[in-house]
Amino acid sequence: MNLINFSTIFISLVLVFYILSIGKSFFIPIVIAVVIWYLIIAMASFFGKIMLNEKRAIPRWLALSFSLISIFFIFWALISLLEANIQSVVSAAPGYQEKFKALAIRSFNAMHIDQSSTLDTVLESINLTSMVGNLANFAATLAKNISMIFIYVLFLLAEYRTFNDKFAKLFKDKGQQKKVSDIVVKIDQDIKTYISIKTIASFVTACLSFVVLVFVGVDFPVFWALIIFLLNFIPTVGSIVAVIFPVLLTLIQFDTLGPFIVVLVLLMSVQVLIGNVLEPKFMGKSLNLSPLVIIISLVLWGNVWGVTGMFLCVPIMVILNIVLSKFSKTRSLAIIFSASGKI
Repeated sequence: MNLINFSTIFISLVLVFYILSIGKSFFIPIVIAVVIWYLIIAMASFFGKIMLNEKRAIPRWLALSFSLISIFFIFWALISLLEANIQSVVSAAPGYQEKFKALAIRSFNAMHIDQSSTLDTVLESINLTSMVGNLANFAATLAKNISMIFIYVLFLLAEYRTFNDKFAKLFKDKGQQKKVSDIVVKIDQDIKTYISIKTIASFVTACLSFVVLVFVGVDFPVFWALIIFLLNFIPTVGSIVAVIFPVLLTLIQFDTLGPFIVVLVLLMSVQVLIGNVLEPKFMGKSLNLSPLVIIISLVLWGNVWGVTGMFLCVPIMVILNIVLSKFSKTRSLAIIFSASGKI
């Protein structure tokens, strides 16, 4: 019986990921829309706390409208900046690749390493032109789907007020209805907490990193700040990659090690301060994922949805883990997926 259950689960998972893969043009905008929807709801809660006078706060519909307009313009500005800067970086990438090749040759000569095969392997693994091209494809996909994404967001907002009631009414017993309603509300709150705090933390990290890059004089600081903002949605792995890219460019751009060391130390300090000190203080460890789960998720979703899947995989897994943690039958899976076993 256990073997039959395992086979059924395995076949079901394979089928689900196959459907997700062939239907990625349909599913990716929906997942992005869900994330944006939660951001809008979280921002609306903030606007809703603004008092018009001593007794009256901003009406909910007005707070929601302010939030929707703000998020729309933020995403429009983000995509516009990303597209504008990517064109410049794509044009400069071949030149930086040649500089990187020259730097690698000098380093290999200094360490007396055979260049014949090792150099080719290094250059293939760190291909700046290919990396920037992948980012350009991600931005193009996001820009192409932006209209459809916001249509989904509007429908989600229209359903938001009645969703909990509909879900609770699936159960006839009043006690069961209240239990399910409480669970849904808690899941909703935890997801909003994760997405809102992660967005704020990523934004602050990107702003501080931008100041560091401008101070040192690294090329394309706006572009790297945007990439750092996006990559910081991926815990651990994203933070490491977010530091590697601009640090590598600094090493290639300048002839001395001074700027490289300054950028490396300051960007790492920013990541540690925000990611390891401030973010856990506000978010708590309960929403963290195991590093192994993050890496497996990156590989899995990267193969299913490409670069877009790598950016979305951690929010997807965090939301899934929050849902799993609220039900006794799936709580063990949430413990396995968590960073420390505490949920």
